[in-house]
Amino acid sequence: MVVPYDVAEEGGVKRHAFHVAESLRGMGDEVTVVGPSSRGNRSPGFQGFGGVVNVPANGAANHMALLTRPWAVRRFFLAGDFDVVHVHEPLVPLLPYYALWFSPRAAHVCTFHTYTEREGYSSRAMRRGLASRMLPRFERGMAVSQPAAEYAARIWTRPLTVIPNGVPTRTFTPPERAPSRGDSLRLLFVGHWRDPRKGLPFLLEACQRLRASGLRFHLDVVGTGASNAPEHPGVTFHGPVTSEAVLAEHYRRCDLFVAPATGQESFGIVLLEAMACARPVVCSDIPGYRLVVDPAGARLVPPMDASGLALAITDLAQDPERRGQMGRLNRIRAETFEWVEITRLVREEYLGALAQRWEGTLAQVSLLRANT
Repeated sequence: MVVPYDVAEEGGVKRHAFHVAESLRGMGDEVTVVGPSSRGNRSPGFQGFGGVVNVPANGAANHMALLTRPWAVRRFFLAGDFDVVHVHEPLVPLLPYYALWFSPRAAHVCTFHTYTEREGYSSRAMRRGLASRMLPRFERGMAVSQPAAEYAARIWTRPLTVIPNGVPTRTFTPPERAPSRGDSLRLLFVGHWRDPRKGLPFLLEACQRLRASGLRFHLDVVGTGASNAPEHPGVTFHGPVTSEAVLAEHYRRCDLFVAPATGQESFGIVLLEAMACARPVVCSDIPGYRLVVDPAGARLVPPMDASGLALAITDLAQDPERRGQMGRLNRIRAETFEWVEITRLVREEYLGALAQRWEGTLAQVSLLRANT
């Protein structure tokens, strides 16, 4: 299982890979996750490589293995002799390329995670150039959402299977009892707020409007940002979390989860986590979010609309019964995204890729015999 981004930082692609790997092990498979790592290179079930460099793109920081030593990757893959190599984001340099080149005997599958509403000509041309050389080597392709599949279809010409992200519903669970805070509302934002596309400034502007209206609230911000967090009344910056269990506690303590992303989101794992904890959701009305939420469990607001965020939050602040009903519906929907079920679908793609690999090998043998 190959990921292209630094595993020392939290991120949806990496979480996807590690959860699929864990579920596959539970099914009896042997799985090693491979990825760039700026902190330590090896632990049980993981092999890391150095040479991590940050390349900002698509509204986010991207810490990738651009300076990884290819001979070290080659040595690892030759020793591993893997049956299947699953590459996440196959066009992100450079570790996915090495993994593909140095595992010639394996069946190869890939998963596309990225989506953007706006792609420049140079970016599209570069992706097409890479795709022509890399993508034919894969037997099967997947995407985490329909928007991600549509974006990938610009360069991937074969069928793509849409298999969504998941959520560990045994970790992200509803609170045993609703918190008692009187008439004060607790809001939660989760994400790398250093990245413009996460939209935190619009939520902070909405908070100013809420404060001016007299609404009593507190906002918790969880995730990586600037070294010095800005000071805002009623806002606490917690920094990145250390584990999913700690993150789940943040969700359970909130009354309302808010995701104000501006775009470039193919999915919304944070939405699933909040939903699994039976929290009502206010989020941006963008393609990657619309496909995740239950319309009855979320209020969708146009992206970059601080006024709309404030109005949606105010409306739900005044109706705790409705928030409770929304949370219950969200929990039901989140249970359909349990990682074990998602992983079974991924494993079917592995078996299909192996079958294609064997068929191709048999065809080559038959052709060789016919010519000799």
